Amino acid sequence: MVQGYVLLIGTCILAIGVVLCNMKNILKNPYKLLRSICFGLFTFSLLRYFTLIVYGDSPSYEQLVHLRIFYFATSIGLTMTTASAIWYVTPFYRERWHYGKYLAFFIPWILFYLWLIVKQPTRIIQGKYYGYILQLLPPYEAWLASVQSIFVGVAILLCVLGMLRHKHIEIRVKLFILILAQLILLLDGLTYYLPLLHTFAPFTVSEVLGFLAVLYGFSGFSEKI
Repeated sequence: MVQGYVLLIGTCILAIGVVLCNMKNILKNPYKLLRSICFGLFTFSLLRYFTLIVYGDSPSYEQLVHLRIFYFATSIGLTMTTASAIWYVTPFYRERWHYGKYLAFFIPWILFYLWLIVKQPTRIIQGKYYGYILQLLPPYEAWLASVQSIFVGVAILLCVLGMLRHKHIEIRVKLFILILAQLILLLDGLTYYLPLLHTFAPFTVSEVLGFLAVLYGFSGFSEKI
């Protein structure tokens, strides 16, 4: 078995474990709408990592086609749970906006991600070292990169404003970790376009860190805020 595929399996198993922890943790959340939406997003994201494992092996073409809807699941699954975690962590946002109204701000991103997942402007290509890769066709790859970059900027801005608004150390730490996770995802996206030798598949380890940040964000505070 190719070493890269072994690393992919290991990373995907780790990601599955972290997402399952998020699913268990979100069931304790007191906000029903947030709980329902995030649980659905975590479930959808979970299927991406099973899909990556299948794509990395030697599946039939029919399997590749049937599973490709899950390949970019975290484009919406990680971004919208991150946005939700920012709302939950920051009392100012919770008091100012109902969760549904807050999430409505992200409708342009949600619609774009859903369109991308449903319409699938993609092609299945042979991986450089093993398995297969689902690649976005031009110009959609550039569009996704731009949309994701704007989301990262908005998420960081919301976190910074939350940190400035609240002096509570635990709120600031949670928001700071969410910022770090977004920066790591952005860096992963930038290196994707560089001719570098990637030890791990792009957007796997960085997504694990992103879901860990979300998990910490949704975890309870040590004292009542």
